[in-house]
Amino acid sequence: MAEFSEGLFDKEIWELAKAVYEKKQGITANPELLKTTANTLCEAVSEGYGTIDVDWNTPDHAMLQRLTQNVFQFSAAKNYQQLNDITQALKDENGKLREFPEFREAVDRMNLKYNRDWLQTEYQTAVASATAAARWTEFQSESGTMPMLKYQTVGDDRVRADHAVLDGVTKHINDVFWKTYYPPNGWNCRCEAVQVPGSGTQEVNPVKLPVVPQMFRTNLAENGLIFPKNHPFYTGVPKDVIRRAMQYMPQEFAFRTLPAGQDLFFEEHAILQWEPEAKENRSLAKLLCRNGHKDVKLMPRLHEKESELRTQLYGKKYASKHPTKCPDCFVDGVPVEFKTSALGNLSKRIFQASKQADVALVNCRETLTKNYLERFIKGQWAMKDRLNLKKIIIVNDGKMQVFVRP
Repeated sequence: MAEFSEGLFDKEIWELAKAVYEKKQGITANPELLKTTANTLCEAVSEGYGTIDVDWNTPDHAMLQRLTQNVFQFSAAKNYQQLNDITQALKDENGKLREFPEFREAVDRMNLKYNRDWLQTEYQTAVASATAAARWTEFQSESGTMPMLKYQTVGDDRVRADHAVLDGVTKHINDVFWKTYYPPNGWNCRCEAVQVPGSGTQEVNPVKLPVVPQMFRTNLAENGLIFPKNHPFYTGVPKDVIRRAMQYMPQEFAFRTLPAGQDLFFEEHAILQWEPEAKENRSLAKLLCRNGHKDVKLMPRLHEKESELRTQLYGKKYASKHPTKCPDCFVDGVPVEFKTSALGNLSKRIFQASKQADVALVNCRETLTKNYLERFIKGQWAMKDRLNLKKIIIVNDGKMQVFVRP
């Protein structure tokens, strides 16, 4: 178990503190502090989950995706609160600007609080939550032969009284009891659930149900969480701060796998859940899969200043050619731009798509006849302002037609 005897991120915090003091104004996010915090907590997740081979599209991979995403969201919220506290430390209780030595002392105390005391507890919680999540995944896979779970404490004199009354409680894995009392049930909780055979195992009810802190009144493992959603760090944090944190996730966990039909799947980046067009983009991704495309990836929108990340996600060729654009999707390794259109705007939408990708996919809300569509596509190939287009895909009445430049 890691121990943090000093403030862990002294260098990062001091670079931020000096910038805040010099400019006399705060900042709400910092990628380096975010990644340092998240990577530290991801180490705890790895420690707790254990060393396993995590293949793509397995329950363990899906669980680790969700846990990693939660760690980055939590780290962004924590950093936002810490940066806000640094900003507040610029002035004393009378609203007067502090001298730098006094400001530095205040930031030192803050750093120890955030990145020693609290981080130690957060690290231990991440280990416990990840361990519980790994076991939950295993329990689910073996529930056919071992459907019962038993609550178990460590059994020493440090066990909390509220947790001790649950020791020995035995319930079916699908019992509503586990939605509230599956451990951990508080900070530094060391309790666990163990799987027991269904044959001959009797249900054991608790003598009484203790009050679990509101924050932990959930099954973190079932929900794919390391830290509860209602942790105080999330209070007042703008959604965009959480959204931006998803940009820095490790690539093996940044994309989640979603079903598109029997034995069909597509991937989407974690950021997409915040995008307003996510629902329609998923529908189009499913349709692409059902029409024979094997590698469909829905992409996030990235700011033009995030050049390194744009190269990483979109590829060097696309990032250089389109320094300010973002493709909706990559299909078989080729960038594709999605548009939705009425009949009267169909040509305009294809032109707009051509500025972002060499393949345009347009979902037309009005019915198109075969003869009209053939004439329309022929006219598109003749237009000189979209000569880069290699392919036009039209979705109409739920059906997809692909037109390749002759």
